[in-house]
Amino acid sequence: MRHGVICDCFSCALKYTGNLNFTLRKSLFASNMPLLKKSEASCFSRECGLAGGGLVGKLKSVVSSSFFLLFIVSSFAEAKDSFSEADELLLFQDMDLVVSASRLKQPENLLSVPVTVLSADDLHYGGHTSIAEALRYAPGVDVIRMDRNRYGIGIHGLEGMFSDRMMTLVDGMPADSPAFGGPEFTSLPLMMEDIERIEIVRGSGGAAWGANALSGVIHIITKEPGEEQGLFVTSTVSVFGDSSSQVRYSDSSGNWRWLLSAGYEDKKSSADALDDEDGADDFQRRALARTAFIYETESELKISFGAGGTGTESGIFETANTLAADNNDLDTGNGYLRAEKIFSSSSEGYLRWAGRYQDMDRPSYGEARYKVREHDIEGQMTLTGLEKHAIALGGNARSTHLSSRPAAYNVFTLADEDVYERWFGLFVSDRYQHTTQLGLEAQFRVDYFTEGSTDWSGRVSSIYGIDVNMDHVLRFSGAKSYRQPVGFIRNAIFHSTPSTAPLFHFYVDPDMDSEQAWSVEAGYSWKMPEDLTLKVDLYYMWYSDLIGGSNLYGMAEEGVPEIFMVVTNTGDADGFGGELQLDYASGPWLWTAWYAYSDFETEYENQSIRAFLPAENKIGLKLRWKITGSWTANGQYAYSDAIKEDISDDTVSSSNRLDITLAKSFLERKGEIMFGVIDLLEKEYDPLVGLDQTAGNKIPGRTFFARLQYTF
Repeated sequence: MRHGVICDCFSCALKYTGNLNFTLRKSLFASNMPLLKKSEASCFSRECGLAGGGLVGKLKSVVSSSFFLLFIVSSFAEAKDSFSEADELLLFQDMDLVVSASRLKQPENLLSVPVTVLSADDLHYGGHTSIAEALRYAPGVDVIRMDRNRYGIGIHGLEGMFSDRMMTLVDGMPADSPAFGGPEFTSLPLMMEDIERIEIVRGSGGAAWGANALSGVIHIITKEPGEEQGLFVTSTVSVFGDSSSQVRYSDSSGNWRWLLSAGYEDKKSSADALDDEDGADDFQRRALARTAFIYETESELKISFGAGGTGTESGIFETANTLAADNNDLDTGNGYLRAEKIFSSSSEGYLRWAGRYQDMDRPSYGEARYKVREHDIEGQMTLTGLEKHAIALGGNARSTHLSSRPAAYNVFTLADEDVYERWFGLFVSDRYQHTTQLGLEAQFRVDYFTEGSTDWSGRVSSIYGIDVNMDHVLRFSGAKSYRQPVGFIRNAIFHSTPSTAPLFHFYVDPDMDSEQAWSVEAGYSWKMPEDLTLKVDLYYMWYSDLIGGSNLYGMAEEGVPEIFMVVTNTGDADGFGGELQLDYASGPWLWTAWYAYSDFETEYENQSIRAFLPAENKIGLKLRWKITGSWTANGQYAYSDAIKEDISDDTVSSSNRLDITLAKSFLERKGEIMFGVIDLLEKEYDPLVGLDQTAGNKIPGRTFFARLQYTF
């Protein structure tokens, strides 16, 4: 909906903002809104509207017309001096509100960094039970399937099995592996139907979220307790015998809302799926449970708390020439407590604790057991009532305890002594609305890390609406972020026997610098006629002090060959590219088409960066058709170029992915049955060999499935 003018009648404005009550905080509505209180008079016409780029509906008289013309001129003049965040949100109430860009709720087309939003409908009708597979259909995201169960995920590339150049969050809480880095979605006590949306920040996110949001952020935002009330059950079964089932109960009473959920997933091995006697026993079984509670008082205090756990068992796989005979187990428990308070119509804040415990028995990661205990405390204040400013400021403190013990010789593990890490961070974000058309934003964050050094991240941006309706919006940004490698990289050692030949030594440079990334970005969005939206985003990133590994060869005094593997800074790199996206949503139709280009050039030939490079060309298409009130068809396609590994001639093959689903609701939309096929175009994939994966097995592709779900 376009807004060319603002009525001088608060009740008329509420006519167009009522559908936002579930999204916007009370403080946003109650904050100072000069455009809505310029006059005490009410609208002369109850037919006034805010669409089509200007005033629509016929005014009843020349007097009312004259009044509105006078009001528009005077209000616009005042708006240039006192436009607030609340007004901005009212102007763009039909757009997604995003929090991951700057920790402030902002319309999607006015962000300081490009963000892709995968909605609950996108995830549901996509038919996936895997978060990693759903991310494949977002522009700028590289998804590599390492084997049946493991993925390498990166934004603008730099993905790998242990990638930690991109940050994963769940409801603002850290979700990456504290020991190895990178997302471990199977450790999260979440099923796909628990997710409200996924916000994907395509660009430096360090200024908002801290170290290791070097190339972007994947922020999973869950459905709140009580949002979908009743007993919900769902089960998905594939032609291979894979299954994913969940039961969830959610309700409310008085000031309380709660949610109880449990799920189980069983993924058969490649050998069973492909009927291959020589295939891998790479099965995966996952059980999970979680609880969540919300208590809200009359004094605008909201207390949220919950806990969850997962137990995952998976088959063997080979890493760094280590082929274990036993399965891999990962047990995770987490909890959180959050208190939110609305202090006034223009200020609110929260204080949150989150904790994680992991017990890992992973023979495929070097015949060692790992245990992790992590605590994170974070607080934030949001101020929206300041003249022209919307500010978020706060900080966090995190402690991580890592321990591991080798179960055999000739394996990698963490240091013999336990590793204790401490993080302390402070951040501030200020959105300054200079006029109705020009907004300026600055973000700054500084972090202190006991195992590394103090460093900072920042972002400055300008967001300019070319026209008063804000149909054409330009964005220019500059940003800086950094990466502190996770504990396994900084503290890994190699346990070897003296008789081993050749002698192998593993060495981590104690003077290794953190990686740095500087970027300049530009964007343009156009709300075109006929419900079309065009987005263009461009970026250039300069990386310095990238961390990789290099091998040095020599001869020991005994005449035995020696190999020294050194982890250190290997050089700089440049990355550049962009995304072009066209969206259409009207009536029963929704479709999206996008193209992404990425290039990455290292300073030296065969420079190790311990990650795969981005696919140069990626294409995506999505089409959803509400055929009738009960039938919905969905199709999505993604193409990626082949990706060459950074230090060898091994490549990740190009991919063509096509998923199709057809859903039928019944019994007044309480139930639904869905049939579909994932990866229609490819029956199977060759094993991925390279980087840390030194051997592999064929991976099944084309998967037919059926799903049944019901809400009691």
